Amino acid sequence: MRWALVVFFIAVFVVPIGVIAIIKDQPYSGNFSFTVPPGQYYYVPLHVSNGGRISGDFVEISGQPVTVYIFNQQGYDQYHADGAVSSLFSTIDLSQGTYSASIPAPGTYYVVTAHGTGYAQTSEPVSLSVKVDGTNLPYLGLESLAPVGGGLLVFAYVMLRRRNRLWIAAKLKEIPNFGFGQGEEDSRILAIARELCQQLRLVYDPIAVYWIVWIRVGGLRVAPSDQCLLGMKGWGRGYVQFSAALRGRLGPDELRPLIASALIWSLQPELRRRRRVLNVWMLSVLVSIVLGALFLRFFNSFIPLNNPTDFFLVTPLFFLGLFVVILPIFLSARKVNLVLRRYFLEADKLAAEVVGRTRMMETFRKIDGMRLADIEERKKEKVTVWKRGGVFPWPSITERIQNLETVPLQA
Repeated sequence: MRWALVVFFIAVFVVPIGVIAIIKDQPYSGNFSFTVPPGQYYYVPLHVSNGGRISGDFVEISGQPVTVYIFNQQGYDQYHADGAVSSLFSTIDLSQGTYSASIPAPGTYYVVTAHGTGYAQTSEPVSLSVKVDGTNLPYLGLESLAPVGGGLLVFAYVMLRRRNRLWIAAKLKEIPNFGFGQGEEDSRILAIARELCQQLRLVYDPIAVYWIVWIRVGGLRVAPSDQCLLGMKGWGRGYVQFSAALRGRLGPDELRPLIASALIWSLQPELRRRRRVLNVWMLSVLVSIVLGALFLRFFNSFIPLNNPTDFFLVTPLFFLGLFVVILPIFLSARKVNLVLRRYFLEADKLAAEVVGRTRMMETFRKIDGMRLADIEERKKEKVTVWKRGGVFPWPSITERIQNLETVPLQA
């Protein structure tokens, strides 16, 4: 899973760079200022990857004439070797002007500024602008990051799917006692669930008991062994779900407190309303999208993508900014889970008023005494959003027991 996450985060970082390059891909342009020594020339090489046009203008600052050529590789080699001219364009002995030539094929082309005739002893300062339509070499490399990043996302997804299949297979082998309940005890569990629905005046029809091994909560998780979970199957009906690790180890009456807490947590009107309010954490996604759009706009406007050297110097700032943009989503989702923990504990208190605090604490202590792996793991974790593996929404068994100690005993 670690490698899948590494590949995923690499893809998340490189895809925006490729997208920016695609959006910002404009014809290459450059401005050059130089001095042509007597009897010499100055050249600007252009590496063109597809068709288009080379164009621009030039000015000899002191008003003396210069000659401008556009060569392909073969023409430049010949000119450099013996001064022979076989150019795509030439303008001879002008102090200023424009130039333009079509690019017949990909390759290397040269804009050459040669010393003017009759000024063999004078250096000539020149200002030259160059524009290449139809290609921009720095962007061609950066644009490729978009499909490469997309491929990495697919690869990470395949790796994660494979890892999940192996993980599920291992858990099912470790806890094979899973599936729908069909025995007499399971029928009794359903009867208790229906009885509690009537007692609590909740609209829910439990149609089956299902012993589960794993669930999806921020990724694959072992089903919590101290929780009853309601699986919805249409409106107002569904499954009563328990961890398969408990199957045969607790009787129906011992499971009553877990069922009562689950029904209150899932269906009690006030808790349902407060959980819906928690959905405002989705606003953090919108905030991150807005921040991301502003950040990418800033990056697109001010970062020199057409200069690879300068671009890679500011790449760390890009990654830092992208991290800051995404961070609110992770932190708010984890904060929501911590709030949900408080609601679970509140549901426990309400359930204790129905089934009795003593019975409920006896069930929790019996589960605690089983030393199940997921129970022990949650007992050790710190209550913080900064956990690397994420934050469970369920309180630990220790928190649940301590929470019930504040509920008064009933006669």
